[in-house]
Amino acid sequence: MIFFLLYPLACFSQNGDASMCKVWCPTSLSGGIKLGGQYRYEKGVTNQIYEYQKSPLIYGGILLNSSSYIYHPNLLTLDLSAEYNPEKRQDIYLVVPDQSEVRTIKRLNINTTMFKQKEFTIGAFANFNESYTNRENLSNLKVTSNNWGTNLLYGNKILPVSISYQEGITKEKEVQTDRSFNSRQCNFLTSVTKSFTSLDNNELNYSHNTFSRIDYNLFEIKNATDIVNLNNSIYFDRKRNYSFTSNISGTRQKGYDNYNSLQIFENSTMKLTKSLTAGANYSFYNIEREIQKINQNNLNFFLRHQLFKSLFTDLTFEYGKLDQSVYQEINKKAGIDLRYEKDIPKGHLSLSYSFSRLNQNRKSSSALLPVINEQHILTDGQIVLLRKPYIVQGSVIVKDFTGTIIYQEYFDYTLIERNNYKEIQRVPGGQIANNSVVYVDYVANQQGSYQFDSDFQRFTANITLFERLVEVYYRWSNQDYSNIETSDFQMMNYFTQNIVGSRFEYKFASAGVEYDDYESNIIPYRLLRFFALLQGNFKNRLLFSLNGNLRNYKMIDDMTNQQYSDLSGNVAYLFTPQTKLNVELGYRKQIGSGIDLDFLTFRSEFTANYRQLFFKVGVEFYQRNYLNEEVNFVGANIEVIRKFNWYR
Repeated sequence: MIFFLLYPLACFSQNGDASMCKVWCPTSLSGGIKLGGQYRYEKGVTNQIYEYQKSPLIYGGILLNSSSYIYHPNLLTLDLSAEYNPEKRQDIYLVVPDQSEVRTIKRLNINTTMFKQKEFTIGAFANFNESYTNRENLSNLKVTSNNWGTNLLYGNKILPVSISYQEGITKEKEVQTDRSFNSRQCNFLTSVTKSFTSLDNNELNYSHNTFSRIDYNLFEIKNATDIVNLNNSIYFDRKRNYSFTSNISGTRQKGYDNYNSLQIFENSTMKLTKSLTAGANYSFYNIEREIQKINQNNLNFFLRHQLFKSLFTDLTFEYGKLDQSVYQEINKKAGIDLRYEKDIPKGHLSLSYSFSRLNQNRKSSSALLPVINEQHILTDGQIVLLRKPYIVQGSVIVKDFTGTIIYQEYFDYTLIERNNYKEIQRVPGGQIANNSVVYVDYVANQQGSYQFDSDFQRFTANITLFERLVEVYYRWSNQDYSNIETSDFQMMNYFTQNIVGSRFEYKFASAGVEYDDYESNIIPYRLLRFFALLQGNFKNRLLFSLNGNLRNYKMIDDMTNQQYSDLSGNVAYLFTPQTKLNVELGYRKQIGSGIDLDFLTFRSEFTANYRQLFFKVGVEFYQRNYLNEEVNFVGANIEVIRKFNWYR
């Protein structure tokens, strides 16, 4: 690798022999050399033990990027990128023994392409990385990841084909907790596309994926998955007013989670007149696991009409039948949606109303119901309930989308009792990022057969005035039940929700307030929310942004409060186009049962460059109090980089 990186240096040197470049021709060489240092001081209390840490750090680094080709640019191109950053760190502790270590961050990326401008193209790559990262300023990670692969593209006009293979290994270790996470992933994908006319498009894909994961103190979890997917799109006229789309997907997975599944989705849309559109779709879903079998059919119809430019009307009907291992369920739903848009003096008016009736009929016996891969998005400050009541204690398993990363309670998420339901929240600094998707398995006590009708209504009104200077809105929704036969009251969510709010926006400033009154037999609450945003640009020199949110929940049943406060800001000042000062500030405070957090971060950085010389100096501070842990951190850093670029 050293030879491949340094050979272009000889070609670009003043005394380089041009004959050296006849077979192998370098086209560019760039990179940089850096030298820097950091000083970090951290103190805190964990499990009633006081500790401090002092860590001076000196580091250097070199980065090289080269591009070249063999004989001709269309025969074989070679792109190389290498980075080497040795570090010398000394850690001085109060309680644990002091230590000194040399840590090295390495990166090597290789990418080649053969026959770039031809129908038949071959590519290959390999990436090797070692780095230290920080997760939300709460946990430090050492990450080593290696991945490599190849791809082939045959871009002929009759039947274009693409084939790719990729394999990767990732090793993560939390420095403070010593938790480790090792994973290995292999992906093979082939794809064929074909269009018989200008009005159709067809694609067939096949993939074979393996994924294994070993988490701290847990056994290895491994899945091997084969997926076949067929997509078709057909238009029956040149204007594409009549269309049909189809998606058929089959999956077979073996390993930790064994299952076979088949999914079919067919959709047809017809534009009958300029203002009238009709459509229908059918979906079929079948999955077979060792402990569960599901067979589901759904049929939907819609009719959409537009009157002038103001009134939009949708009529819908849905029918669904679900056969599960322990129950059978039939759903019938009909609804209407109305939306009215109108320009008014000095503003705009928007009104909408929707009504739907659902008839649900379930036949089953009282039994333990396994729930698998229930999907949720976890967002700080928002209440998320698992969908089934009466969850068996200790049966909850929270995973990522692959099913192989098993999150740990109290480290990554926490569960809070809410009547007969459970609320799930992520733990800041854990493996679950804010606004990320998780999949939950659990076992719930299921009641016997039942039947009911559910009526759902929603009304919204929105007025904006003076070119969006003022916005006022109101939202009302209600869910009620009737014709109930042998159903548990605690399972059905009777609720009435009233939301009223206003928003003001003027030039660089906007602010608003919102009140949410949620009357429910499951989890009633009152929410008062304030939000504000300042952002602007002063003479293209001063850029600033300040964003604040306050959410105050009052839980009605147990008369407890949950409060979430967030404040983040950024100020950048350009002294010259090459000189900039950047300041970042963040504050988060959470108050409530099992969520208490007080977290303050501050970071400032000054950067400057003269020609190819780059200079950076910065300071950083954070203070965190989370449950029984307290951490205070102060750090400073300085860095100098010399860059270079040569082109042939």
